[in-house]
Amino acid sequence: MNEIGLKCVSCQSEWPIEQHYECPACGGILEVSYKVEGSGGKEFSPFLPLDKQELISLGEGMTSLIPSQRIAKEIGLEHLSFKCEFMNPTGSFKDRPVSIGISMAKKFGYKRVIVASSGNGAGSVSAYAARAGMEAVILVPESTPIEKVRQAQFYGASVIKVPGPYSHCFSLAKETGEKLQMCNLTTTFLNPYTVEGDKTVAYELINQLEGKVPDIIFIPIGAGPLLAGIYKGYEEYNQFQSTNRMPRMAGIQAEGCNPIARAFLEERNEVQSVAHPHTLAGGIGDGLDGYAKDGTHTLTLIRQSKGFSLAVTDEEILQAQSWLAQYEGLFVEPSAAAALAGLITSVKEGRMKKTERAVVVLTGHGLKDMSCLKAKEPPVISTVDEVATFLKKKEDKKWQDSVLPK
Repeated sequence: MNEIGLKCVSCQSEWPIEQHYECPACGGILEVSYKVEGSGGKEFSPFLPLDKQELISLGEGMTSLIPSQRIAKEIGLEHLSFKCEFMNPTGSFKDRPVSIGISMAKKFGYKRVIVASSGNGAGSVSAYAARAGMEAVILVPESTPIEKVRQAQFYGASVIKVPGPYSHCFSLAKETGEKLQMCNLTTTFLNPYTVEGDKTVAYELINQLEGKVPDIIFIPIGAGPLLAGIYKGYEEYNQFQSTNRMPRMAGIQAEGCNPIARAFLEERNEVQSVAHPHTLAGGIGDGLDGYAKDGTHTLTLIRQSKGFSLAVTDEEILQAQSWLAQYEGLFVEPSAAAALAGLITSVKEGRMKKTERAVVVLTGHGLKDMSCLKAKEPPVISTVDEVATFLKKKEDKKWQDSVLPK
């Protein structure tokens, strides 16, 4: 690798590695660009915008890829695996982009960072700022789950609740960061360096699948930087290896906040924002109000990959969350479960073949959002006979409420 810089996805203008949040020429989205001499070779070295010794890390990445034991059989799929991003240090995939973003912020000389977050980014930025010895200011919607708020507070960050939807946090963080000279680590497409962390998911999948490329990858999306990052990772690998195998990208949204999915289904080229999102999957409840261009960029990549976007109901999300726990032993938050709900819908609607190799990216841990869990108070029992009676009743029920669709 000889050269590295920033490149606008709209006007294609190029800029040096500095802290820009949009293209100085046209206001478009910036991404990190690498110019490589030659291609091919036996080993692929991941492209990142900084040296390993500059990286602020808590051991993020290298999350498990777990083959489905039961769900795949129930719905008739031959190849289904779960990429367990909830196994990252703070419990979500956000640790990947935040690690790169905060490392670049420190490299550029910032002392304070700010983030607009629906919760997972809040915990991640707070943790990595503590690790880096930097001050963190966290803006979250009032509706953010208390588990995520307390996690961020415990790392020592200054947490502020903002009335209204996530987009209000986005606007306030952008304005505050500019006026008070804080590095903005909001993990949409605002900061070009954070997406570089997202793409490491692709590098790991390449190794974990021993070079086999999934036919389709299901990803829960708000603005879509994780989807864009994974796709970028495969593009860079293919450039190096001179191959043409790319996965189809499936961006899954909640029905109550589906600007990208709606644009895809209506065959529009531009995404329109949703002013008042309403979904229990807060992690993907981003209406893109004021920055719909982020959604348009993700929509373009989905179509480029020959993939698709669709929306699932809150009921389908909660059911998928239950199936993951009871059939696979994987406890994830609703936003993560949306990806599985999208896969099941895709199978039913014929959007994918049952012989295709599918990967579902599970983005956040279930302990991050406990508000939607439905569980009865456990009984207080003191004798063997009472235990036997309790187990007999449970066996008779046979978990009828959790049967997967055929």
